[in-house]
Amino acid sequence: MELNILIIDDSPDDIFFFTRALKDSGISAKMMSNMDGKSGLNSIRENRFDCIFLDYVLPGMDGLEVLTTIRSQHIDTPVIMLTGQHDEQMIVKLMQQGATDYLPKHALNPESLRICIENSQKLYLMQVEKQKAEESLRISEARLAEAQNIGRIGNWEHDFVNNTHFLSEEAQKIIEDHSLFPFKNFSKKIYHEDFEILRETMRNLKNGYPIEINIRFHASFNRIKYLNVKGCVVLENHHNMEIKKIVGTIQDITELKNAILDTKKATAKNKATSIVLGLAILIFLLSEAVLDPVIDSLTASLMISLSFKGGIAMALKPIEVILEKLMVSKVSIT
Repeated sequence: MELNILIIDDSPDDIFFFTRALKDSGISAKMMSNMDGKSGLNSIRENRFDCIFLDYVLPGMDGLEVLTTIRSQHIDTPVIMLTGQHDEQMIVKLMQQGATDYLPKHALNPESLRICIENSQKLYLMQVEKQKAEESLRISEARLAEAQNIGRIGNWEHDFVNNTHFLSEEAQKIIEDHSLFPFKNFSKKIYHEDFEILRETMRNLKNGYPIEINIRFHASFNRIKYLNVKGCVVLENHHNMEIKKIVGTIQDITELKNAILDTKKATAKNKATSIVLGLAILIFLLSEAVLDPVIDSLTASLMISLSFKGGIAMALKPIEVILEKLMVSKVSIT
């Protein structure tokens, strides 16, 4: 593959020696040259180069200014600085401003030039791959954060070695306060009836057993949250079973619990209605068989029959309401 190489140097002799060294290096390349920083920057904006060789001493603006301008414009092309003398402080400054490498002019020969170009291309490819990996990681983390937000699930861990803890952003939202960890502070917000369950579960976790429990949590504005907590241990030494840290997830399942509760309540109400309806049918059948023959012999029997059955219907409605409340009160969210 042929490389596009730019050299920015105000010395025609240095450009000549560079061109000859590049030809003798065995690298297939097409070369362009500029003799000052301004024209060099114009060439960089108008063309794509695989490598730029930049002299430090230039008229108008020096190599450091050109380098700074290149990097400020987010151009990541490898830039190799050409130096006339070995000034360590200057070299460090150039590298800090984004130079890929440097090559002393007195050491310029086909072999040193070939090695310098090959190394710059390897470093460039490594940087490209690193950027791709970082971007992929950023996208993955963003997707994970979005998934955690949608699922209302966060992750947590406690490091016993350093006595530190970690809560993901979503976990902090769920418990509404980062300071609620470690366990002794978090436990203060646990519903009283669930505290013993949590303590026993944490004891099992420290003994090496994975855990999963649902607990009620006192949230802000006098709300009760339902949390699903999972955890497992990470061992420092598998032979001695020494626990290094605990890792796990915490999920807000309040909406799920409420949906289950609403379903159970609706089922209880339907059952109460069915019971009352069955009772009404039974009463009407009995009235048809027993009371209607007696009523039919009376004057205005139709009015009496309708009034009697209407009275039964009216009496059954309060019974249905009371029965619904009784059955709903027995519904549990657990």
